[in-house]
Order: sequence, then C-alpha cells, then structure tokens
Amino acid sequence: MEVKNIGVYLILAGGVILALKFINAIINFIMSDFLLGLGTILLIGGAVVLALKFVKENRDDKDDEPFRGIEK
Repeated sequence: MEVKNIGVYLILAGGVILALKFINAIINFIMSDFLLGLGTILLIGGAVVLALKFVKENRDDKDDEPFRGIEK
C-alpha cells in the first residue's frame, strides 16, 4: 500500500472515532434528563412516521400519474 492510502485511511478512521464520540456525548446529555430524552424520542418517532407516510403516498400516487402527459 502506498503511504498516501494509509494516511487517508487513518484520517477517515480518526474522523469516524471523533464523530462516534461526539454522538455518544450528545445522546448521553439528552438521556440524562427524562423529559428531554422522552421529548427527543417522540420527536424522532414522529419524524419517522411522517417520512414513511410520504414514501407510501408517493408510491401509491406513482401508478395514477401520467408519464409526460401520456396516459398509461
């Protein structure tokens, strides 16, 4: 392996470790207070449910819409 490739891999690995440490600190802070943690979980859950609804709606509407004005 070239030294350049090893350097790139080491930089990426360091970035991943720092990102995981940062995410862990945020999660620990949020979960330290019950209401803050509960509110965050409900917020994320609502966002996921809403996103799934939009995906299902787009999938259902895809069959009904014409393609470039041409009826199927």
